[in-house]
Amino acid sequence: MHRTISISCALLVAFTSASAFAEDNLAASSPVAATAIVATPLPTVAAPVAVAAPVLVPASTCAEWKSSTPIDTKDFDRLKKNAASEKTSNGLAYTKNQFVVLLGKNLAQAKEVLANSKAKLPKTREGKVDLKDVTLNGFNLTGLNLDNVDFKGAEMNGADLSGSSLRDASLSKVELEGANLDNTDLSFANLTKTKFISASLCHANLTSADLEDAVLRGAYLKDARLDSAKNIPPNIYPNAQGILQFGLPVPPLN
Repeated sequence: MHRTISISCALLVAFTSASAFAEDNLAASSPVAATAIVATPLPTVAAPVAVAAPVLVPASTCAEWKSSTPIDTKDFDRLKKNAASEKTSNGLAYTKNQFVVLLGKNLAQAKEVLANSKAKLPKTREGKVDLKDVTLNGFNLTGLNLDNVDFKGAEMNGADLSGSSLRDASLSKVELEGANLDNTDLSFANLTKTKFISASLCHANLTSADLEDAVLRGAYLKDARLDSAKNIPPNIYPNAQGILQFGLPVPPLN
């Protein structure tokens, strides 16, 4: 009995000594354990600063346009009948009359032809697409590529040409009374003696266009561009709110 108690006490002393030895070694080998832990405050994070959103200035809008010239259905039916009997030549896809009929019947197909097959349309001696002297009164011609097209002498009263491109086109002596040319590109176009009476040319681009003897009585030219335009008639300015030349606004005449 006494012998058993002595052995148990000896084992307990040995275990206690071993634990103390292990703790001493750990403290000596680990600077982290030997050093008191000090609470370090977190860096102060500044509150996010509210940044004002940029103020977007809306682009000026154009006045609402409505055509006052309907398509003459009798004349158009007569044109369709005549065009149906015409035959193309020289690899062309359409005669002049046939293409005018297409413009009046199927705008999407006409747009495709103008975008990708202009070479298959009749040409003038100058190489422009020949639509001289055609009648397009009241036609919807929006968003078309009419660059380098010759409309000389054509009737296009009340036609909607908004968003179309007529770069380097000839509209000499063309009647465009009451027509819509908002956002239309007329840069480098021949506009000599063109009648824009009461037409809307809001945001139209007339850069380098020739306006010799053009008639602009009652025309609406809000924010139109006239950079390097030639032969600008003085009566263009009273109805040209925000008109630009060389990127600068031109004040209306008193």
